[in-house]
Formats: sequence, structure tokens, C-alpha cells
Amino acid sequence: MLWILHVGYVWIPIGLLLRAVTAFTPRVPPPVAMHALTVGAIGGLTLGMMSRVALGHTGRPLVVRPATTASFVLITLSAVIRVGTPLFHMAWYRGALVVAGILWAVAFALFVAVYAPVLLAPRTDGKAG
Repeated sequence: MLWILHVGYVWIPIGLLLRAVTAFTPRVPPPVAMHALTVGAIGGLTLGMMSRVALGHTGRPLVVRPATTASFVLITLSAVIRVGTPLFHMAWYRGALVVAGILWAVAFALFVAVYAPVLLAPRTDGKAG
């Protein structure tokens, strides 16, 4: 569960570096930097924190299910595709945008599928809250 937080944090300097590079070359479109920060950093950190907090606050062990790991991998792939494609092969931009969007949506859908029952059920440890 911790690795997704590290991956999410890595996207922050990548996004900031890309933002700086956009000032010096038109080769890097400004939305690339924005998506490194939003899809990579915010998306990855959001999924990681929500997963950890949902388990901890419901009295469940901090054990990641395979579907949760899949959502972490999908959000990371979405960021890599969304940021990497315009940098390396602009002709594939539209297709990559669709693929990245689908991966992002599936990542969050998997989170909802796994954690909705967890969050709607009572705590497993019998404590209040």
C-alpha cells in the first residue's frame, strides 16, 4: 500500500520539471506538466490515501486486495501514457488520451467496487465510528 504513495510523490518533481521545461521549449505542451501533477500525483496519492484510510478507519487490517493493487497500477499507467505520449509520439496523442482516460476511470471504478462495501459496513473491531 505504501508504494503507491511513493509513486505519487515522484510525479510531483516530474510535473514541476516538465512545467519548467515548457518555458524553454514548445516541444513540451503545458498540459503535459499539468497532467503529471493531476493524474500522476493527485490521482495516485488520492487512491493510496483513500485505500489506507478506509481500511484503518473501519478497523480492518491494512492488507491490499488484488483489485486495489490493480487500481494503483492502472492510475500509474494512465499517468505514464497521458504524460509520455505527447513527449515521444505526438501522432498517437488522441488515442493515448482515450486510453489514459479509460485507465483512470477503471482505476477509480475498481476503488469504488472494493471500498464501497467496506465503507458502508460497520467497523469490524466493534468500536464506534
